Amino acid sequence: MEHRTYFGCRVRQRKDSETTTFFVFYTRVKDVMQWARVRRTQDSADGSQRLLRETRRKAITRFVKYGAKNTIPNSIVLAFEPGKAHFLSLEETLNGCMLEVETHNKCEQNLEWGTLEFSFDNSQEDHCAYVVDGQHRLYGLADFDSEDLPVLVVSLVDATVEEQAFQFIVINNKAVKVSTNNVKAIIANLNEEELQNRLLKAGVKYGNTSPTLRDINDLETSPFQYLLDWPYNKGQKLVPIAAIEQAIKYLKIMFTFLEDDEDSLVAIFCAMWRVIKNNYAELWGKENTFMKKVNINALNEFIAERLKFAWELSMIDIFNLEQLETQVLNIVKLLPQDFWETEWSIKLQDSANVRKLIKDDLSSLADNCRLRRPWSQDLQLPTVNDDSFNDSTD
Repeated sequence: MEHRTYFGCRVRQRKDSETTTFFVFYTRVKDVMQWARVRRTQDSADGSQRLLRETRRKAITRFVKYGAKNTIPNSIVLAFEPGKAHFLSLEETLNGCMLEVETHNKCEQNLEWGTLEFSFDNSQEDHCAYVVDGQHRLYGLADFDSEDLPVLVVSLVDATVEEQAFQFIVINNKAVKVSTNNVKAIIANLNEEELQNRLLKAGVKYGNTSPTLRDINDLETSPFQYLLDWPYNKGQKLVPIAAIEQAIKYLKIMFTFLEDDEDSLVAIFCAMWRVIKNNYAELWGKENTFMKKVNINALNEFIAERLKFAWELSMIDIFNLEQLETQVLNIVKLLPQDFWETEWSIKLQDSANVRKLIKDDLSSLADNCRLRRPWSQDLQLPTVNDDSFNDSTD
């Protein structure tokens, strides 16, 4: 058994004696990780937390990593179940030491200074505290190895499972996004360019300016790093911006919940295309047919549709990048590089009809490989001689 004692203040927000009290304190995230757990809906009938999204967790880590001044003042909301923690008042001690200091900020009836004490055993499944709100902040900050960051904790004391569920629902249904007009008003008298650059670098959307394209062009984890064709990029300028915009848009169509989760959107897109880059390493980043806009989007749509199918059948967790990359690899390894290198029977142009032809051939190509037939059998696009049909996919 391990023991913890934290100094802070107990707060009762309402006068009703049945109101769940809060205990507010400050401690290190890695310490919280020792004794607080997340009870998710898929793991427990009493769970209130949603699935931890690895993509959002990594976005928090990235936020603090990419700017020494970047901080997260939001608190983590935890809950101690009835009988798990004990409050000890230190009011008399503090009053005797600080005679001329107002320690309650005019909230004498609602605030009491003291310590919260509890014990825990990591070997037990029944934990003393659970995360009500802020699981991605907690895990993301804990993953930042350069510093053991402190975090503000608002804990519900003696909170029933029903109270935890209530607070989770209230917190997550009361959040309102800041409108573009409000953002403009906030920064009206500030250095807008400097603020914009800082926000975009941290992966935060600024007004109507999204960090998505910047991320795909700049991040080390992006297979398209320094390949986008725009004035901002000093690299090869090989891939049209419209190709990436269209590919991202299609992902949002397939997975509508990514519309408001750009962190996950970028992570999923980059994970998909990292696998594609590695599978076609000889073709990647060069002037060739494979890197053309219509092919990028046809292949993106082909894979996204199959990922959607796998997601709906619970074959993969789309937010688990390891599972995602394995699934993409299973798809692209059925698509031989020869398909992209052979001469095609049509003029390559970016149109819906050409994308459909490519996707139809990709589907047939995958079937050929599964059935161990010549890769070019029954394809519409490649112009291959009869000898090619004697080649085996072995």
